[in-house]
Amino acid sequence: MGTEISLDVGNLELIWSKNHPGPDHSCLFHEAERTTIQREEIYEYSCPNGFQSTVAAVLPRLELLGHTLERARKEYETAIAINTRRRLEYTEDAGTPPPTSNYLTFDDVLVVVKSFRAKDLSKEIDDEEPGAKRVLAPELMQRLPWYDVWDYGGRSFEIDTVFSERTSAEYILGGFEPYTAIRLLAENPSNLECPVTWDYGPLVSNGWAVEDEFRITRRDRDCFLIVTEGGSDAAMLRHAIELLRPEIRDFFRYIDMEEGYPFSGTGQLHKFVQGLVAMRVPLNVVAVYDNDAEGFAAFQKTQQLKLLPSYRVCILPALSELSSFPTIGPTGASFADINRRAASLECYLDLNRRGLPEVQAQWGGLNESVGAYQG
Repeated sequence: MGTEISLDVGNLELIWSKNHPGPDHSCLFHEAERTTIQREEIYEYSCPNGFQSTVAAVLPRLELLGHTLERARKEYETAIAINTRRRLEYTEDAGTPPPTSNYLTFDDVLVVVKSFRAKDLSKEIDDEEPGAKRVLAPELMQRLPWYDVWDYGGRSFEIDTVFSERTSAEYILGGFEPYTAIRLLAENPSNLECPVTWDYGPLVSNGWAVEDEFRITRRDRDCFLIVTEGGSDAAMLRHAIELLRPEIRDFFRYIDMEEGYPFSGTGQLHKFVQGLVAMRVPLNVVAVYDNDAEGFAAFQKTQQLKLLPSYRVCILPALSELSSFPTIGPTGASFADINRRAASLECYLDLNRRGLPEVQAQWGGLNESVGAYQG
């Protein structure tokens, strides 16, 4: 018989493995979400644990991992292209006329998935009922691009064996990657508090794995390296993310500060990104420039590099609050627009708090490449 381990959303089983830990889903969870899982079985397992979160909690993590609605649409379009080719090959081999294409659109499928309440989908099968209890009529399910006489995508069941609400919903989601399926389910607000469960307890209890194999890990390809013009900028961004988005802070990495920051200044940051491009380092890199004259010039220069798709170069945003900012220079004190001229990261802190000294931007030399003075 063996023991299965699966990743579930409510009553839906999205991906499973038998007698083996299978894919590592730790990127969806925090260590604090390792907990005792409430199971339907009366049998008590020696290892009661698993990981459990909610759709709402894993949603920002899914987005960072690239599982967006846009990706879901691309996955569906790819499935149509593959299935169209496979059906044509089958009819050529069988000597029958080419099939007509009448696939459901991605938007059609999205409407159906939005109707799913993952916790409430019935697992029941009525043997005396002549028609199966499906979430979608059989003639519509046959218009999915993963319905195929050649069992497209390695599905272990044909549509005629899909009898319950749950299994028919799993069939509809089965052509999407599991994490993309969770993203689609999040479109129904009633699913946001639905549990997302990676239940490894039975596998460990029955001797197919040890609990230590289920560790929270972050692969380099899932994380983002943030590189700034200076060490203080990196420290402020790290602290801001920890305060404002603690649920995803573990997806971000920073240059090691213990030995001193190696990329001080706009020129060094540009050279660092240039070196990464030359070596084609396969990381997710976010380079952040200050909203000042030197930062704007370097930002434009770095954007002209042949950046890898996983690289992003950005500049701190222009703000209306910075359009009339206290400045001082050769002509004395005045108010001026410091966007793209003198706005370092410190200008984005709360400068109106009591007890802070008056802050001014001091003008320096002219940056000829952008025609503005650096402050």
